[in-house]
Amino acid sequence: MTAEKELDESNVYLGWLEKAISENYIKYYNYDKFANREEISSCTYGNVSRASWGDSGTIMAIKYSDNLTIKEIVNEIKMQREVD
Repeated sequence: MTAEKELDESNVYLGWLEKAISENYIKYYNYDKFANREEISSCTYGNVSRASWGDSGTIMAIKYSDNLTIKEIVNEIKMQREVD
């Protein structure tokens, strides 16, 4: 795939993600507002941490990876929404 085609594909997925957030299809959380982060799992696909959210103290799981493409992130969100 050419670099231009990869960029176009990335823009499509980024557009989907921005629209999903703006239309409340998925909820956006500012990473900086999480406290007491503690890694609970680490694999080749990424890491999972538990953390408390903002002033509410609600415990949440945070999954993250430095190696995922925007396409992989969007596809994972779509799969997760199907099982919710």
